[in-house]
Amino acid sequence: MRRIIAALILAAAPTTALAEEGLFELTWREVAKGVFVGGREDSLRYPVVANTTIVVGKKGVLVFDGGGYAAQGEQVLAKIRAETKKPVTHLVISHWHGDHHRGAAPIIDAFPDANIIAHEFACAAMMDGPERRVEQGETELDGLYKEIEDAVAAGKWFDGSALSEAEKTYFARMVADYPGYKAQLARMKVMTPTIAPKETMTIDLGKRKATLLYAGLGNTAGDLALYLPKEKVLATGDIVVAPVPYGFGSYPKEWARVIRQLASMPAETIVPGHGAIMTDKSYLGRLAALLEDVAAQAEVGKASTDGSPKFAFDAHEGAFTGDDPVKARLFEMFFKEPIAPAALNEARGALSKNEPLDGEASALCPVD
Repeated sequence: MRRIIAALILAAAPTTALAEEGLFELTWREVAKGVFVGGREDSLRYPVVANTTIVVGKKGVLVFDGGGYAAQGEQVLAKIRAETKKPVTHLVISHWHGDHHRGAAPIIDAFPDANIIAHEFACAAMMDGPERRVEQGETELDGLYKEIEDAVAAGKWFDGSALSEAEKTYFARMVADYPGYKAQLARMKVMTPTIAPKETMTIDLGKRKATLLYAGLGNTAGDLALYLPKEKVLATGDIVVAPVPYGFGSYPKEWARVIRQLASMPAETIVPGHGAIMTDKSYLGRLAALLEDVAAQAEVGKASTDGSPKFAFDAHEGAFTGDDPVKARLFEMFFKEPIAPAALNEARGALSKNEPLDGEASALCPVD
């Protein structure tokens, strides 16, 4: 089961020509003058598509999370050209997971002088073992998708649990979308950052300042958030994901603290890494409370020598899944299963187990 989950995030009905329609299509919204957010309307559809934020200043353009797929990067480039003649001067990568950066090459091809910015850890993970392990997992996707197709046909998931009709429809569409996803995988490119800060930094775009905020361990060890103080816009990367958070390789106790810190900022528009734009902070409060509970349970269970301690999610799960069986299944796969070992590693002080680096390529990162 864990192999299935890891391959899906980090990496039936018959397939038809229409199955892939809209798979990577972005819808754009101007959240402040010269600040545009593009995202797919259906945030749960797989493969997941990250939100992109474009900030136009007097001197140039900053792009935050340019896209995980070239089809997305091409749309971002087209939107920039439709809105301004100014060059892209900064491409910011919120964290190392490929659905936020491996499709942004079309932007850099068009603006080769742009700085590519990722936190020091994110850069290392992109150049190092984490990225290579993701790419290795992607070589196994043909077999995985066949297993998913078989599960839909049998009406049972890999753990033997029955699939609801809504789940069968969801996973059947995932299988039908696979050819389009696979075609985009072949176009992915990992770019080497030109700036790899350790801490928060501010960029002057010309009469518009953008803060790249590093608040510590969170969804990954190298998350950058984008904050526009004048416009009160906050883009979080996967520090915040809705409606179902991702718990892979994360640091729940510190992550909750980071979310509380972001929630204290005077932001009126919050752009999550995936999901609908938010205009209040209620979801951030629910997410922080969930992570704090997980971290507290890990503290109690960290000394267990009798197998892995059990975690209870009943007090929080309904706030994220409601009565939707698809959300419940994804909450199990994308949050509950991966968050438990991550929380125990954090509680036991074994942080390096959550996102292990091999140390072979980190020297390529230009620490600022």
